[in-house]
Amino acid sequence: MDDIRVHLSLDKAWNFSEIYPPTETLTNNQATNREVAYLFWEAHTNPRLLPSPPGTRPNTPVETPSLAFDPADPYLLPSQSALLPFEKVTSYIDDVLLALGLHTEARTSFITYWLPNLSKHKYIALKFLPQGEYEKAAPLNITPAPEVMTRVFMLFRGVEESQVEFWSDAVEMACKDSTIWRDIVGIEIEKVLDKSLFRVLEWGGMEVK
Repeated sequence: MDDIRVHLSLDKAWNFSEIYPPTETLTNNQATNREVAYLFWEAHTNPRLLPSPPGTRPNTPVETPSLAFDPADPYLLPSQSALLPFEKVTSYIDDVLLALGLHTEARTSFITYWLPNLSKHKYIALKFLPQGEYEKAAPLNITPAPEVMTRVFMLFRGVEESQVEFWSDAVEMACKDSTIWRDIVGIEIEKVLDKSLFRVLEWGGMEVK
């Protein structure tokens, strides 16, 4: 395909901090015949406003926090995560990415990109977001439309050894077959691996601090 248009936007919780190649380069690449292996972006989150004080009337409804991904206020729950010691986390991530259909270069780049952050922790909790949940925070539109869109986004955080006992559900999750993440993320593996289709892959992540 000679002309593919990519439009990525972010919700108000975050803003682009880096984009490569620059958008003007992408616009002119047909004239320069310049090629890149992939498109890259990073973002900074915007501080959330403090919530308004609750109403004083007894019947005032109390707002409960949303479980949806909020880039400005991300979090991990033991019931939705996998917990592993650092020495096992890279092989686990590689297994999950393989189960999600990522090729060797993508899996290697994913792990090496996050390795400096992961290596700071003795234990790591992580989860892969459902694609629909991630799409709300970072809508992506490509023309012509891909036949297969795979968007893999990992949240992770360090867990102190003294807190591991409170993450028993996540420890159990880490023992399950890595293919369990296909249904969570929303992957149709047969289509992802079908090289006859127009496929788009995006991978990324965020450390929760």
